Amino acid sequence: MSTQRIQTTILIIGAGPTGLAAAISLVKQGVRDLLIVEETVRIAEASRAMTIHAATLEALDSIGCADALVELGIKGSGMQLSDRTAPFMGAEFASLASYTRFPYVLLIPQSSTEKVLEAQLNALNVEVLRAEKAVGLQLNDDGALDVALESGKVITAQYVIGADGARSAVSVILHMGHMKSTSTHLHFEIRQLAGVGFADPDGMPVDERLAQMILADVWFSYSHPNLPTDKVHATASGGRFFLTIPLPKSPESERVYRIGFNVPADAGPPPSNPHVSYLQHHLDEQGPLYLSSDATVNPNPIHISNVVWSARFRTHAAIADQFLVRMGSQAVSGRQTRGLVLLIGDAAHIHSPAGGLGMNLGIRDAVTLGPVLATHAASDHDSLPKNDQLLEDHVRTRKDRALSTIRLTKRIMSIANVLGSASLLGITYWLFRVVGSIPLVRRQVAWNLSGLGNR
Repeated sequence: MSTQRIQTTILIIGAGPTGLAAAISLVKQGVRDLLIVEETVRIAEASRAMTIHAATLEALDSIGCADALVELGIKGSGMQLSDRTAPFMGAEFASLASYTRFPYVLLIPQSSTEKVLEAQLNALNVEVLRAEKAVGLQLNDDGALDVALESGKVITAQYVIGADGARSAVSVILHMGHMKSTSTHLHFEIRQLAGVGFADPDGMPVDERLAQMILADVWFSYSHPNLPTDKVHATASGGRFFLTIPLPKSPESERVYRIGFNVPADAGPPPSNPHVSYLQHHLDEQGPLYLSSDATVNPNPIHISNVVWSARFRTHAAIADQFLVRMGSQAVSGRQTRGLVLLIGDAAHIHSPAGGLGMNLGIRDAVTLGPVLATHAASDHDSLPKNDQLLEDHVRTRKDRALSTIRLTKRIMSIANVLGSASLLGITYWLFRVVGSIPLVRRQVAWNLSGLGNR
């Protein structure tokens, strides 16, 4: 049986927010010859990322997607850091009003974000090819890239964009040099053996007290007046933290809240899909006291009444030493011309979820890539060297943005470590309350989280 072959200029692998945003950005720049493939059959209803910051909303606005997302989400007015009884530091996004028309953090499930982006892409007459998994990659005799799919199809492209997440199949098969199926479980080892490093830029592992994390979407037994309606609440105490974030309320269901917390290594590994009792136990141990189910500390006990979704994961930081891999054989001024693989989003960089910055960085990678790659793809023999340099400069800038974000998340996580020091506990809380009350500090925290200085 003959192999079905498909020709395209640009192939995007991965239809999460990053891949979808890249496709829309390219089409908006006049690129019509592109394909986007996705391993999953449909958009998952459960998802981790749920914050979209101001700089990312600006990027999405540039491709016509921001308004539809804003209509569906909650305009988060700020973020608040507390001990188990009272707040002591925060960020108020209204202070950004003179810099952006999006002076808030948008709280919206990743599944809703993906649905809006895919609807926009479909309106541009581009469909996602689903249930298509990339399993092989090689350079053909014409200097283009042949990508083998598990279904038996082969897609030939001049450019391949890896937007398929932290366990990117593109990263795994990138340097295999043949059309052999491979396992994404070998992701890091294969990438390192191939010469594309993927490691913590500072060589420092995440503290084991903070490495294991749980995320869950839950209902509470009643709507306590202290539950946030338009803010992200973080509770830090004794080396532990607990997040409480409201999700948009649908007419047919109760208010759903995203909760998240760390599980210290000495507590053992958490279950893969934590159940109600496990979540409640950790909420009672490290969450705000007003959410405790223990009547001895909370006169109005509250319980987790239902778990919509839950998952565990380990947090760490890593960055690829190359975001652009040149696999072409033709040369202009000593440079490769075609056969390019680009890594964006989690395929290129990962870090802790502190501040809700990961998906944001990936979407901005994607949107800013569109104009540069469209120009490069349209290059003729004479303009290619100049546009080749533009692409190199873009990739270098995105790597700088990723490094900046990784180090910001590390600074945020270090606060949790400091707050966990028993010997400094009293003076630490006093210091944070004093510093956190300074308007300039609160504005700076909001600015750093917004991404406006790290577009």
